[in-house]
Amino acid sequence: MSKNKNYVSETMFVSRIVAKGKVTDLTNGFKLKDGAPFSIYVRPKTLTTLDRDAIINCKLYKEDDFSECPVSLFTWVELVLIEIAPSEDLLGKYEIYWGSGDGAELITT
Repeated sequence: MSKNKNYVSETMFVSRIVAKGKVTDLTNGFKLKDGAPFSIYVRPKTLTTLDRDAIINCKLYKEDDFSECPVSLFTWVELVLIEIAPSEDLLGKYEIYWGSGDGAELITT
């Protein structure tokens, strides 16, 4: 039995990345359309760094306010983010990629 190529089971929806992109501007912060949850992959622009984590000011799925949170580098984080706060310097040091179990489209705040 073949499945529709766009079919995503409930298990895949909550545990797999099915849509992705790159965060290119944090002037107004970052979130996905309709507040869809997402994860991030953070990669230092200077690959010789000894840093193992970065501090991201973000809002998680069950939170109403932004707060600082450490995230591991070089791996998809397990956090369920709703929004990344505006930042003037974060993208100067890191490349940030987003991934979501929702087929959401990117919008910025």
